[in-house]
Amino acid sequence: MDDYMKIHFKSIMAAAVFAALTLPAMAGGVEAGLSIGTLGYGPQVVWTLVPNTFDARLSVGLLNYSYNTTSNGLQYNGHLKLQNAGLLADWHPFAGSFHLTAGAYYNDNRFDLSGQASAGSYTFNGTTYTVAEAGSVSARVTFNSVAPYLGLGWSNAGDGPGLHFTSDIGVMYQGKPTASVTATNPTQNAQLAADVAASQAQLQSDLNSFQWYPVLQFGVNYRF
Repeated sequence: MDDYMKIHFKSIMAAAVFAALTLPAMAGGVEAGLSIGTLGYGPQVVWTLVPNTFDARLSVGLLNYSYNTTSNGLQYNGHLKLQNAGLLADWHPFAGSFHLTAGAYYNDNRFDLSGQASAGSYTFNGTTYTVAEAGSVSARVTFNSVAPYLGLGWSNAGDGPGLHFTSDIGVMYQGKPTASVTATNPTQNAQLAADVAASQAQLQSDLNSFQWYPVLQFGVNYRF
């Protein structure tokens, strides 16, 4: 994450801490805890606005995960970075633990990839180039920074003090991913540049269906 995005994400976290300290007096109650799932793991804070009816929720997810993948014959060492913060509203239509959720996430989730040479060479679009010809190879996949969310789940916000368990099932619309593939190409080989562009187009095509991100989160909170 570049310096600007680090500052931006830290600002969101500071706002979350400020909200956790100031909103309980305005709401009917507060609980705080941790959640884990497909959005990563991190803190969550819930404010009861109307007991057993409406809650406001702030959730943060973080995760770093490394893996290997291949696209259009090119091998990558990948690194998944999940960094997101969601502001959500829960409605309990039956005044029970079941809730429907709507809201949005600040979405800084991304994939960073570095090309891995095989036998001292890279293959772009079916053409093989030596490491000396291609230089260093990297790729990045990013998504929309604001991602709407719809889902449902179960929680006990509005009940008495103590530990409460939460669960959420839903989907986040993160938009069509943006993929970029670069090679330093020290000899400025025009054919290499064209093949790199073709590899980028193929990677983009491989990812176009990942506009909807499935969300499955579990958590435990303490209600004060």
